[in-house]
Formats: sequence, structure tokens, C-alpha cells
Amino acid sequence: MRRPEWRAWCAAIIALLASMARAGDAVEPRDEWFIVSIAGSDCGWLHEQVRVEGERVVTLSHMQFTLGRAGASAVMEVGWDFEESPAGTPRVCSVRQRSGDARSSVRYRFGADQVEIEEQAGGRDVRRSMPLPPRPWLTPAEVERETQRARSGSAGQLAYRTIDPAAGLRIVDMTSTRESVAADGSSVWKTTNSALPIPSREELDGSGRVVRSVTPLPVGEMVARRSTERAARAAAKGGAQLDLIGRSVVEVGAAGERLPRASRAVMKVRSVQGAPPTLESSGAQVVSAVEDGAVEVSVDASRSSEATAAERKDMGLLRASVLIDCDEPVVRELASSILRAAGLSAESAEAARAEALRAGVFRFITNKSMATAFAGASEVVRTKSGDCSEHAVLLAALLRAQGIRARVASGMVYADHFAGGDHVFVWHMWTQAMLGGRWHDLDATLDSRAFHPGHLLLATSVQDDAQLDADFSAIVAVMGNVKIEVLRVD
Repeated sequence: MRRPEWRAWCAAIIALLASMARAGDAVEPRDEWFIVSIAGSDCGWLHEQVRVEGERVVTLSHMQFTLGRAGASAVMEVGWDFEESPAGTPRVCSVRQRSGDARSSVRYRFGADQVEIEEQAGGRDVRRSMPLPPRPWLTPAEVERETQRARSGSAGQLAYRTIDPAAGLRIVDMTSTRESVAADGSSVWKTTNSALPIPSREELDGSGRVVRSVTPLPVGEMVARRSTERAARAAAKGGAQLDLIGRSVVEVGAAGERLPRASRAVMKVRSVQGAPPTLESSGAQVVSAVEDGAVEVSVDASRSSEATAAERKDMGLLRASVLIDCDEPVVRELASSILRAAGLSAESAEAARAEALRAGVFRFITNKSMATAFAGASEVVRTKSGDCSEHAVLLAALLRAQGIRARVASGMVYADHFAGGDHVFVWHMWTQAMLGGRWHDLDATLDSRAFHPGHLLLATSVQDDAQLDADFSAIVAVMGNVKIEVLRVD
């Protein structure tokens, strides 16, 4: 049985909660707590705070939730605080994350045109820099000022561009539109986020404060409702029984039974609600539209796709990161030992080395456990434990250690049995390697072969920081919202 990719759910929820957090009040000291529920089950909390300390304005957003994970459960936590001047000049942003027992932190120091970055995860420190996100964009305090100004006046819409601290300072476009106003001054607003395809509905009291925010996820509504700190913290304990992975499996019937042993397959994928799903053509997968609003997906295990000119030059596909720490001695030594055992060397053909490393990762991770939330490659080398996430990250690190460009892929995979269901697609992660200028899919959770056509690719990521990757957040629109029909298996 293949292991599902649970981390993508967490990335999506954090991004959605972050969009809720932006609908704040004016820049004055405040301290607010919200209970977060999904599908009617309280599972977490959201805490917002603004502090004005002389020449420092600090905006804080901190969230925690507990989710079931195919019979287990894990606590996810992310918090950030953003310091700026009263005039809106960004100074420092600190982001902290916890996924089970794994912790990471990132500190951004803003300069005139550069951002200095300090990352920590799994005992590893990485320092790097990036260009300052191109202005204009609003800082968190500026967002609060503009939001309050729009919502207390006659304007019925507010549009602005800001950065998402929890997603590597990604630029996002936000739009809020007033839908109704009651006699007591309370109102309802619809807010959209360019990074996510699902709008939120925000209910405000007469003073313009958010009392409730609702986002219609495919697996059930996610609601943030204003509360006391005590009640909000207690709510975080209730999510252990909320198994989003189990709720989002897709049954395909006995037609899928041959997929793990086949060479090619064609499937029709449609959304239960809304627009047709957005799937990526890459590696073994080719996607085309069909007339009835679905998409047709052809997966050929022997197929590869041509890398773009930018991808061929992208040093991020070779560079070490906090999670894909390919420069760690233990990672490099593991890569060399796997190749030696296979009778290969660093001079052997790329394709042969890549397959030897893939098979080596399968054998090396002896504790195929769901208990690890998301570990870096060097940690996996030490523990020999993990699920599909750890297999994918370790293989990507070993490939990069051998000078082979690599990234991780997230999507779904066929399983004969999972979470009480038979013949289902479940969430999964694997690796793509650039071999001869083309992307090849490699699944290190497989024993006897590199890949099979029972995979559906949704997103790929360089995985270049310690944060929950923004590249995976948009797949929340697909989770629990697709039907898969297996048309042909060869």
C-alpha cells in the first residue's frame, strides 16, 4: 500500500487561514482569538495580535490545528510576526512551524533591495538571500489600515497586493467585495486570494471586526469564529478524529486493480463541484480537455517530458535546502554507498544512477511509518523512517548529491486498500529527476519498478525552503472534489 501525502492538506489549510487573518482592524493594539473547525469538527485555533511599540509596529498571526492521519494524528503549527516602521517600511519577519515533532524557523531581514534569509530545521542552518519582492505591495499593518478604511466607508470593494509570510514571501492579490449590510451595521464580505481558488465569506459586526469566516472546502466547510483564548486553545484538541486523508480518498472500483502492474493508462478526471480540475502535464503524464467538462489524463510509465530552458538552468534544482540537504556528508555517503552496491560510480550514466538511487531509498527506509510528519533528508538517513514524503525528499537529495537536477511531486496514487476502502486513489508524493534534459518520474515507495500509471500528478516543487510549500497549496480545490474513471489500462 502506498502512503498518502498529508502535508499538502496542511499547506492548504495554513494558506486559507492566513487569508482569513488579513481581514483585520485598524493599526492599534489588539488581541483576538478564533476557533477553527472543518466539516463541523473543532480542530484548531487562530490568534492575531497587533502591537504598537514606539517606532515598531508588530503584527502577529499564529495558528495551530490537529488532524487525523489515516489512523494516527499530528499537530500542525505555524506562526509569524512581522515588524515594520509606522510608515510601513518592512524590517524583520520571523516564521516558525511545527509538524508533529519536526520544527523549523525562517527569519527574513529586509534591506533596500535584498532580503537576507536565515533558516533552521532538523539541526541545520542555512543562510541565503533573495531579491526584495517587487513593490508595490502592502505590509501587514498597511493591509489592516486599508481594510478598515474600506469597510468603515462607502466603498464596496477593496483590492490590494501583499506578501504571504507563511509561504516564502509569495506575492498574493487579495480582493474583498461587500455582499450585504444589515441595519445594525454588520456586513458580509467575500474575499478571494490569487494563490487559492476558493473564496471565503467574512461576517463582520457593526464595528468592522470579523466575527466569523467561512471557506467551503470540498471535504466540508472550514470556519473560523471569534472566541476567547481559553476556548480556542481547547478546540485544538478535537481534531484528532478529523481524518482529511480518509475523507478525500477516491474510489475507482476494480477497473483500477491492474494499474500497479500496467505500462499505460487513460483516466477521466472531473470535479464533483465547480470547474474542471487543473492537472499538470509533466513527466509520464499528459492532460487534455474533453467536451463534458472533465479532463483526460494519459499516464505512460515509460514517458518523460522535456524540461524548459529555465528549468535546465535552475540551480535550485541542484542546490541544497533545509529539507533537501544534499550537501550533508551522511547524504553524500549514502548516495555513494548505494551506487557502489549497484556496481556504479559517479561517472556512470545518469539514468542508471537515478534508478539505483530510487531502489536504494526503498530498501534503506526500513520503517515505513506514518508517524513522521515531514523530515529532511539527513534526518531520514539517521532514522531510516518515513512515509512517501520522506522517500521523495531523500531521493531528491541523493539525486542532487550526484549532480542530477531533482524536484518533488505531489498528487494521488492507486491503492488496493486504504482507510477502509478498496480500489482507491489516495494522496501521495514522489520524485522527478531531470535526465538528459527530460523529466522522469521516480517513486521510491515502489519495490519492483520505478513508476506505474496509477499516479495522478497535481503539482511539482523545488522544495527550496523549510516552510510548507506554496507550490502545493492550490491543490486544496482538488482534494475530496474529484471523481476518477479508469478508461483503459494496458
